[in-house]
This record gives sequence, structure tokens and C-alpha cells, in this order.
Amino acid sequence: MATAKRLPSGQYRALVYSHTENGKRKYESFTAPTKAEAEMKAAKFANNKQRRANYDLTVGEAIDGYIQAKEGVLSPGTIRGYDRMRRCNFATIEQKKVRSLTSEDVQLFISELSKEQSPKTVKNIYGLLKPSLALYAPDLTFRVTLPARQKKRPVSPAVDDVRALYENASDDVKIRVALAVLGLRRGEICAVKYEDINGDMLHVHADIIQDKNNNWVYKDHTKTVDGDRYVKLPPKVKEIIGTGTGYIVKCNPPAITSSFTRLRKKVGVNKRLHDMRHFFASTAAVLGIPDIYTADMGGWNRNSKVLKEVYQNNLDAMSDYYSDMMADHIDGIL
Repeated sequence: MATAKRLPSGQYRALVYSHTENGKRKYESFTAPTKAEAEMKAAKFANNKQRRANYDLTVGEAIDGYIQAKEGVLSPGTIRGYDRMRRCNFATIEQKKVRSLTSEDVQLFISELSKEQSPKTVKNIYGLLKPSLALYAPDLTFRVTLPARQKKRPVSPAVDDVRALYENASDDVKIRVALAVLGLRRGEICAVKYEDINGDMLHVHADIIQDKNNNWVYKDHTKTVDGDRYVKLPPKVKEIIGTGTGYIVKCNPPAITSSFTRLRKKVGVNKRLHDMRHFFASTAAVLGIPDIYTADMGGWNRNSKVLKEVYQNNLDAMSDYYSDMMADHIDGIL
């Protein structure tokens, strides 16, 4: 911050660096009757000068700066996704100056994306652009319309489909299918270890993800905070898992997908591995298990609109009852 000095006239003057011209530094001079007023004028100029510098950035530079600023607080998987979006989707506007960007420019950009990308993907891309611009030019606002979300009604696998997949799988793949039916995500299946089992309870608390260099790494926390949970293993599942040390499933997520793809083609069931998680949630609904317990078992966020927090706490004593019900039912299917 510039410090104002008193002039012989009694006024105060503060100098702020403006630019370099012909190798010489140029300064802006601000005078006022009081020291505080002169320094306030100088500070306002300096702030606007920094703002003008930010506005001189290109859209591409703003996005790059935003990604770099977030590397320390976002997961490697999120940063990797940002990098991929940055490389693949911003060619038409990356050279535009932030200061000259208009709502029309952004709307045309979104409309072009919508011709080839799904509404969800377009929303994600705009979700990177908007905070990137806001970081450097918080005064800029845009009025844009995103493509309407496509309503889909996914169909959960039938009991016969799940049973066929399980019965026709090798011993290793049986474990993967069983854990998926119990609601585990693909990365969680890869991350669970024998040390995470205590009796018939499996502590799901880790994930296998790709870092920004596309290496698969162990992360000692789940995709979401609510993903850290305990899952009761049915007797049949515990039996096929057996005992040991280290990882229960010794492969990375793509290998799980590949093995499941071969299995479903063999059986003739057109369902993804992640559809087993849908089966878990749908089965819980059929069994009449309240949503708050399904959320806890499957690692979803509790819906605060279903029950107020005080009632959820009072009903927590029923968790073991519903957990036993789910484990017994899946044991019967498998």
C-alpha cells in the first residue's frame, strides 16, 4: 500500500506505480488534504489496475489459473477431469479476452457444445468456466441458458439377472459382483482390504482413483464424506472373500469393468457393474427399509427433507435391524 507524504503546501501525496515506458517506471500521483484520503485514492487506483490486468487475461489463461489455484484443495480425479475439459472443449473461446466476453459469446459457446455433448457434460463444462472467470473478474455476470436435463428412468437389474451373473462368475469376479450388489462403488471395491473386515462388518473408507498423471492411486477417504460407512457382509459373501492380507480385490477399476463386461456378455445380461448399486437401492426400497438407513448403508447423503435430524438420531438404534435384514436377503439371492 502506498504511503502518503506531506508536501510543503500542506497537502498529502501518494505515488503508485502505473507502467514502464521506454525503460522508465511511471507513477500516478494522488493528492488530498489528508493523509488517509490520499492513500485511499492510491489504493483504489491500485485495485482497479490489478482488476484491469485480470481482465486482460484470455479465457484460457483464466481457466488454467483457476485449475492451478485449486490443485491443493480438490481431489486429483477432479483436477484430472478439469484438465481434460480444458484441453478438449474450450478451443472456440480460449483466446478471447475476459474483458470482451459477453453473454452472447458464452451462450453461443454453450449452444455449440450442446450439439455434440449431453446436457450433463455441458453443465460440467460451464461449471468450470463460470468460477474461472469469477476468480479473475468477479464483477462480470452472464445470462445464459443451459440445455434442459434429459429425464431418464434407469431400470434396476432383476433378481434373476443378479443371480445369473453371480453363479456364472469365477471366484475372483464373484467377490466383485457381491461387493457391488452390497452397494460399493467400483473404486471402493478396489480399495477394500482384509484389514477392513472386523467380524462380519466391512469398513468402507477408501477409494482407488486416477491422479492428474493418470496413475491409479489409493486414497484413504471415499468419494464423498457420507461414503465412509460400515457394510454388513452376508455369510456367503464373507465365505467367498475368505481371509488374507492386503487388498481383497487385486486389480484396478478398469480391470473390474473389463471382467464384468466379459461376464455379462457370457450370461446375456445387458447391465453395467454400477447398475448393481441401483439394485441395492431398489431392493432396499422393496424391503421397506427407510431411506435414511439405505443412505447410511450405501454411502449416500441423507435426505434432510425425509426426516428431521432429531428423529434420525432417535431412530439410529434401528440401524442394526435393517442392516441385518439387507444382509440376509442378499445372502439368500447369492
